[in-house]
Amino acid sequence: MLHTLSGPAPTIWQVPEEVPIAILINSQPYAVMMGTPADLEDFAAGFALAEGLVGSPRDIGGILILPSEQGFAADLAIAEAKLNRSRMVKRSLEGRVGCGLCGIEDIRDAIRMPAGKAPRVRLSPQAVARAYEALPRHQPMNAVNRTVHAAAWCSVDGEILLSREDVGRHNALDKLIGALARQGADLASGFVLMSSRCSFELVQKCALAGIGALATVSAPTALALSLAKQAHLKLAALSQRGVMIFDED
Repeated sequence: MLHTLSGPAPTIWQVPEEVPIAILINSQPYAVMMGTPADLEDFAAGFALAEGLVGSPRDIGGILILPSEQGFAADLAIAEAKLNRSRMVKRSLEGRVGCGLCGIEDIRDAIRMPAGKAPRVRLSPQAVARAYEALPRHQPMNAVNRTVHAAAWCSVDGEILLSREDVGRHNALDKLIGALARQGADLASGFVLMSSRCSFELVQKCALAGIGALATVSAPTALALSLAKQAHLKLAALSQRGVMIFDED
């Protein structure tokens, strides 16, 4: 029932699914995330890349998606020689929808930036503004439930080329990273646009995946900005007066 100033009125409002998604490495349980059960192959591949478990999409031999109790399981086949076990943090509980760090037991595992630098990407305020304006047209789920986050891949001139959605912003970014990797996209040729705030976890995921620029709807936290500068990752955000570009140098 929708309650307006003129009184209650019947309405239909679709709500997104939120289910447990188990991540398995070579059929061994690794993590359980809560998310939207769509684009799960992209999610599994992106999770492995954004967590630094593998260094290249070619290291993933295959992905098997299976229904499981109340949710799904994504089983990644990764040769032992290609698996970066130093990045496999120990988790004691499931990953909640809004949290990219849930269950991590050792505080040293919370911030795990790559040793290399992000690719140089040309990022202009005009391109970012163009992408922001176009983003709602690339959010089919959000159009009907106004609940899910989006992560979009944009060309340097601001054209949205690909998007993924999820109830969790970290999951949406993982899905986009996985889709880009599976398509063999040139990560130096564009930037990521997110419908969420800029937290350090998003910066960390982009840096680990080799993405050079990230735009969000709000300013980065101090830690996010610091880590972005460390990785030479360009950041942008909306402000009341337009688009703010944070120089990484």
